Amino acid sequence: MQEQEIRNILDSVRSRQTESRTFEAKTASEGCPKKIYDTLSSFSNQDEGGVIMFGVDEKNGFAVTGVYDAADIQKKIQGKCREMEPEIRPVLSVGAIDGKQVVAAEIQGVEYADRPVFYRPAGINKGSYIRIGDSDEHMTAYEIYKYQAYRKGLKEDQRPVKDG
Repeated sequence: MQEQEIRNILDSVRSRQTESRTFEAKTASEGCPKKIYDTLSSFSNQDEGGVIMFGVDEKNGFAVTGVYDAADIQKKIQGKCREMEPEIRPVLSVGAIDGKQVVAAEIQGVEYADRPVFYRPAGINKGSYIRIGDSDEHMTAYEIYKYQAYRKGLKEDQRPVKDG
């Protein structure tokens, strides 16, 4: 992602004053956020994916706060992506906005047959998320089952029903 693209995304978010289905802001001036698994999962589980922008403070009108260390946060983001099942590969970009460095992580949506993407240490039931508006929500058991049924080729509406 080019620096101008980062600026355009940030300008759009600032004008709306809200995150979206495909954008998440994370402050990272004092270290890499510990909890990004929910967003990694939810963005991976939708066709359009999404962008997580580190170094932007949502609570302060999407002000650019900058990241503590652009090289280190990229390594930590990659490490967190390796803890997902299946592993995801972010496209990482660094840009300077308002004289401060931000890191954009583009998360691609994975193939439908490979979903749900979940946080491995939490397991599929507690580590699978879906994006609703600007928030990451746990997937329901039914949503998880839909992906698993698709992967296994199950067609519940065509299964014979045994009588009594």
